[in-house]
Amino acid sequence: MGKVAAAYNLMPEDPEYPIENITDAIPKAVPDGATLSGLEVKPLAFGLKVIEVTFIMDDTEGIIDRLEESLGKVPGVQNVETLSLTLI
Repeated sequence: MGKVAAAYNLMPEDPEYPIENITDAIPKAVPDGATLSGLEVKPLAFGLKVIEVTFIMDDTEGIIDRLEESLGKVPGVQNVETLSLTLI
């Protein structure tokens, strides 16, 4: 069984929402089988910020769907955008 690397952009629902609340909640939202590999807050435009997260996980059926669903349920996250998915 291989490993998968997945990168996502998480868009906060409100520019005024404390970004630290989201970044603190992300590690707790990761389902079993996935490991948070990187987390970076990047400026987007006009004071907006985006959170770029990277995960490493086993290539098991349904893990990507569970991860994306968990990230979408993090309080303060409006949108989860897939940047890349690749086997490593």
